[in-house]
Amino acid sequence: MSQTLKGSLEYADRHFDRFIDDLCQFISFPSVTTSTGHIHQTVEWLMNHLQSVPLERVEVFETIGNPVVYAEVQSRYPDSPTVLIYGHYDVQPAEPVDAWDTDPYKATRIGDYIYGRGTSDMKGQLLACVSAIKAIMSDGLTPIKIKFLLEGNEETEPDVLCEFLPEHRDLLNADFSLNCDGGMLGPDQPTIVYGLRGGAISTIRIFGPSLDIHDGLFGGVIESPIHVLSSLIAGFHDDGRVTLPGFYEKVRSMDEEERAELAQLPIDASFYLKSTGAPSIWGEDEFTPVERVGARPALTVTMFQAGSRKGAIPSIAEARVSMRLVPNQDPLEVHEQLKEYVAQNAPPTVTWEVEYEEGWRPSISDRMYAGNEALRQAFETVWRKKPYYHLDGGGIPVVGQLKQFLGMDSVVTGFSLPDDNIHGPNERIHLPTVRRGIESLIHFFHILSKE
Repeated sequence: MSQTLKGSLEYADRHFDRFIDDLCQFISFPSVTTSTGHIHQTVEWLMNHLQSVPLERVEVFETIGNPVVYAEVQSRYPDSPTVLIYGHYDVQPAEPVDAWDTDPYKATRIGDYIYGRGTSDMKGQLLACVSAIKAIMSDGLTPIKIKFLLEGNEETEPDVLCEFLPEHRDLLNADFSLNCDGGMLGPDQPTIVYGLRGGAISTIRIFGPSLDIHDGLFGGVIESPIHVLSSLIAGFHDDGRVTLPGFYEKVRSMDEEERAELAQLPIDASFYLKSTGAPSIWGEDEFTPVERVGARPALTVTMFQAGSRKGAIPSIAEARVSMRLVPNQDPLEVHEQLKEYVAQNAPPTVTWEVEYEEGWRPSISDRMYAGNEALRQAFETVWRKKPYYHLDGGGIPVVGQLKQFLGMDSVVTGFSLPDDNIHGPNERIHLPTVRRGIESLIHFFHILSKE
């Protein structure tokens, strides 16, 4: 171990309590996207924090949504790689607040955990990256060039970056991006996420009579939009397979090596049943549960709205449809497949529309990519075991956006855990895991520099 690396690790260890103090301050800002005042307070705090590292350039860019905070620091070596570190400072609303055991915006330490909104998603993970950079700068410049792209739109308006990224291509240019908005499978299960599902969200509306009508006077002669929409939804699947025309035509297939790698993950049917409380799993029988979630697309109805308790046939019924996509699938193409399905199956007793709400592209990287390989070495050094390679069923829109607009690959990991209650009451972060995470990032940056 070099003296430089040793010094960085010792610095991080001595200053971990400072990381906790910083996180507690960061949590105190209710940076929900719709709260403009709190967003600006958060941005000001974040700027001051980055300047105190100190980074050489810290700048705020206004966008059509919330601001982007950019920062950078040069390397002591002119030919070293450049890493763009991504993070988001916005959080989900804390409601229902009465379901929390603590104040969601007053960080509370209980044992090995800090509780508060944003601790895990992703203020704690963002500050872990900053703390690692501060540690490797403790004796001067970093061994690699670092840039930060920190934004406040991820939770509600991720498409804001679709305009920002191509407009600032030169500023953001890097060899790859480091994204710690992922997670680990367990505190002793370091994880590299090499694939993320994309998404397409659409709303189906079925229109019947021009207004709600008496079901006694018209029942049996006018069809209810609820019945039609229910029938359409019931036909979305056949033995777990999605029935939209052309839905699977571009789906990426897995080879035996990849399936064997996924089979090593500590995730089986019991994991999903324990995590959800559901009585049984469901889906495509020819694929394992972990394959269904990470490597296969899915269609889920997340909202159904129609009718009331009065005795009336409603004039409208609507459903929100979330389609999770895998590499090679395109959100707009899949939306068109949904429209085609409705056109083929809706009866003439109703009219309909299918509205596209939002979409983001899936992403995948080579497990042996240089950035992933450096992270593997770092995890093996700190955790003393090989990390898991995971296809995550969730989505991180910026990963696909960076690839689409800048041609940039992302190394995706994180130090949140499955039981951190992300987006829910009592969100928390596990301090021993994030501490090892900071140590791993320090090794990661030094491995990239080849010091």
